Amino acid sequence: MKKKILKYQEILNKEIDKINFYKKPENLYKPIKYILSLKSKRVRPTLSILSYKLFKNDLDNILIPSISLELFHNFTLIHDDIMDNADLRRGKKTVHKKWNKNIGILSGDILMIYAYSLLEGLEAKIYGKILKRFNEISIMVCEGQQFDMDYEEKALISEEEYLEMIKLKTAVLIGFSLELGGMVADVDKNTTNKLYSIGEMLGIGFQLMDDYLDVFGSPGFGKKIGGDIIANKKTYLMINLLKKSDEKDIKIIEGLKNSNNDKEKIKLISELMIKYGINILAKKTIGDYFKTALNELEEIKSESDYKVILSEYFNEMMVRIN
Repeated sequence: MKKKILKYQEILNKEIDKINFYKKPENLYKPIKYILSLKSKRVRPTLSILSYKLFKNDLDNILIPSISLELFHNFTLIHDDIMDNADLRRGKKTVHKKWNKNIGILSGDILMIYAYSLLEGLEAKIYGKILKRFNEISIMVCEGQQFDMDYEEKALISEEEYLEMIKLKTAVLIGFSLELGGMVADVDKNTTNKLYSIGEMLGIGFQLMDDYLDVFGSPGFGKKIGGDIIANKKTYLMINLLKKSDEKDIKIIEGLKNSNNDKEKIKLISELMIKYGINILAKKTIGDYFKTALNELEEIKSESDYKVILSEYFNEMMVRIN
């Protein structure tokens, strides 16, 4: 399985390198080349390829559409980093920090336009429905980002609000990644709906896992441990900690919000999470989402070996917290 995944990632990287971003004005196109060159596992286009391979043997028809998702995803990263005023992306300077905000906005816009233009080579019979679905997903991603920013201004949000936000911001694009493979393969609507649902479950589980690893992961995973705690982010873990804590511990949590001692803040909050079993709750919830995705994958009608490969790929994502 790993050899196949690495092979597809290599093919994707080579194909992305062929896109003509080597032109003027350099300040428009260099940031695009820069963000696309940053280390990435190309999860979304890889999922599209694996999904397509459930039904078809070739690679040619899905390769370019899958890359359109990667370009769109990187457009959202450039703009999200500007809105979050983030310094780093994949361990390197964000586009707006390396250049400036105006360049970041414009380069992101161009990347989005290129993402859509790559769909133009699709067969006429599937182009319209894929474009329509891409538009729907794009709108949902923007809605998710706005909810995320709105929730920064709220003192409290519910678990339901948070799950809806991460579904829109993160999971719908992963859902569409799998759905796109089925749409390009021109399978029936029930199957593409099922593929989308699998990806949505996977995407929510993936984001919750990111929340978990921020507190209980190891630096080897490439995440700064405790970053969400330092930033007072309303993650799944923090929402449930506030829900379960007694009055005394709520006061401790509130008192730490403006603390400048990051090390102590991370230590105390993570200890409280363990005290109230938030780590166990989070692992169970993550496991439930991944299991749902795997169970739904089993329902897909396909005799291809890629069903097993997809299942193994899901499990590889999950193994990071076990």
